[in-house]
Amino acid sequence: MKRRKKIILIIGGILLFSFIVFGVIGYFIARNSFKNPPEHYVAIGGRVYTAVPAMMIDSVYDSLNLSGRGIKIGVLDTGFGGLRQRSWTKNLHVTAYANFIDGDTLDFFKEESGRERDHGAYSCACIGGQLAGDTIKGLAWNAEYYLAEIDDFDSEPRLEEVRMMNAIRWLLTHNIDIITSSCGYTIFDDFDGYSVQMLDGHTSRISCFVDSILQANPNLIFIQSMGNEGNKPWRYNNFPADVREVIAVGAVEDDGMTRADYSSLGWEGTEYIKPDICAYVQPPRRGTSFSAPSIAGLCATLLEQKKMSRKELIHLLHTSALNASMPNREIGYGMPQTSQMTP
Repeated sequence: MKRRKKIILIIGGILLFSFIVFGVIGYFIARNSFKNPPEHYVAIGGRVYTAVPAMMIDSVYDSLNLSGRGIKIGVLDTGFGGLRQRSWTKNLHVTAYANFIDGDTLDFFKEESGRERDHGAYSCACIGGQLAGDTIKGLAWNAEYYLAEIDDFDSEPRLEEVRMMNAIRWLLTHNIDIITSSCGYTIFDDFDGYSVQMLDGHTSRISCFVDSILQANPNLIFIQSMGNEGNKPWRYNNFPADVREVIAVGAVEDDGMTRADYSSLGWEGTEYIKPDICAYVQPPRRGTSFSAPSIAGLCATLLEQKKMSRKELIHLLHTSALNASMPNREIGYGMPQTSQMTP
């Protein structure tokens, strides 16, 4: 009897130990895959691309060896932790950075666990991530980066509109060519004065401000994530994605034509269509926060190849996209295709 109990205790101990070991291994696997999602690679021309840019570019584009050189990109986001440690982003040329939440930049790039701490870092990987010189995640790896932390991940006060405006002013002092924002607003914790009917491009405080900035700077490119309200009560795009000359970017599934269920719909009350265009987001990451940066990388390379006005660039994106013949308020004009872009 005693022997049987001893055997049971030994077996139980082994099982418990195995459970703990596999649990720890599983934790670190999940954690690492969260930081660095598994990628699918596609050879195009002389380089290898991850699935997201590969769905937009062709071998002719690859032969041009574009990389965003000479283009200044401002990034409005939250959490740049790990940017200088991660393989995709450690070689990015960060010219300046600022924290518009509390002003503290001491731990701006400190790598910490938690999705909120690397949101902006992963956005930058989608803009210009590169490995070993020939493996591309983001198309603009040679651009200059100006990073602005504006969003407190744990709360949504209306003060965030002011932070975004201050950050845009700061970026303009650096003569930025492109601003990409993965922060947009609908309902605040301390203010419920905005409604869907105000998505007209000039009513909300932040939309009115961005519209005025664009009118004063005809060559400034402003790229805004559409938001992730597509399967939530709000449903529609955020502010300032409603501004007419903002390039509002939604998300599509891997077929390139189906709206990701979370991707916000465009409001029907305007004569112009939102989203403008869409891009794919590589799982397990989700959100238009990462489709907009992918488009920012593309736009940087297009401007590197040929200087053009904002209106010209928007026209190029619209007319080259997969859904150009029948744009709608789910995916807009669709996903841009460099194969359809004429010089």
